[in-house]
Amino acid sequence: MPHIAIGIESLQKDTGKDAKLKFSFVRKWGSNGTGPGQFVRPHDVAFDSKGFVYVSDRELDNIQKFTHNGTFIKMWGSEGSGNGQFRVPYSIGIDSKDKIYVVDRENHRIQKFDTNGTFIAKAGNGRGSSDNQLDRPEDIVFSPFGIFVADTGNDRILKFNSNFTLVNKWGSKGIGDEKFIHPHAIDVDSKGNVYVGELNEPGVKVFDSNGKFLKRWGSNGTGDGEFSLPQEHIAVDSKDRVYIVDGASNPRVQIFDTNGKFLGKIGTPCKMSTGEGCIDSDGPGPLELGDGQFSKPEHVSIDTEGNVFVVDRGNQRIQVFAPMNNESTK
Repeated sequence: MPHIAIGIESLQKDTGKDAKLKFSFVRKWGSNGTGPGQFVRPHDVAFDSKGFVYVSDRELDNIQKFTHNGTFIKMWGSEGSGNGQFRVPYSIGIDSKDKIYVVDRENHRIQKFDTNGTFIAKAGNGRGSSDNQLDRPEDIVFSPFGIFVADTGNDRILKFNSNFTLVNKWGSKGIGDEKFIHPHAIDVDSKGNVYVGELNEPGVKVFDSNGKFLKRWGSNGTGDGEFSLPQEHIAVDSKDRVYIVDGASNPRVQIFDTNGKFLGKIGTPCKMSTGEGCIDSDGPGPLELGDGQFSKPEHVSIDTEGNVFVVDRGNQRIQVFAPMNNESTK
């Protein structure tokens, strides 16, 4: 499939000169349905050390595994509360030993699997706010600085060590620098700074790895560097560029430096868009399906080569974009 340039109108410093950062559309896979390689409501995408790709489907209550190019390998999971079952598998985290952790939101727990989908263990002792409980968690990230979980229903961030023992927590419900209302997205940069996004608050709050508030940036709007709500998920690449998925009415991925300076965006505008996402401007019919167009995008992840994987939820597919003439993210 030929690469199609998708604009990232971005200027970055390169040996003292401004260099334009561009991405190209590479591939897509997925369609609406319940069979292998199909989705109803795909939500997160993550990679193991061998490059295999894992996608959660919060409507089908399963995880699917693909090759890096999107060839279906296997799926596991079904609706329920037993080991290996899910009620809204939300986000996926993968540790350095390729163990797969699934945030099982409505079961208020995190389940651990091997790469074949075999259940290993679980964390979360029922719904609640004690140190061994979770309330509708929505995101997880593994880093050298710890394992961080967005414990969304409790409006807090939890930090665990490599043995999954709780070592710190911060946040409470409310408006303010150190409070949250629906913390929804989380990632960590190379210095251990933790980026937290809230569903209905534009931008991010940044903390150190121990939960000390550092700064916040972002505002509501549709321009470059602004966000339409509800705001979706966050990913940080190995160059500490911060990728944030914009809301359904302005479906795109925006890219920033760690201080919130706008660097660019991925995604071509819909002909017509509402709070429900892209729609067919010619009347009733399918959503806009062009390469590089999104409908209700949710998660974004960046692989070791700097390729950007976007969960194009409204179109029931994964889209992949490759860096063009950019610095390697390695």
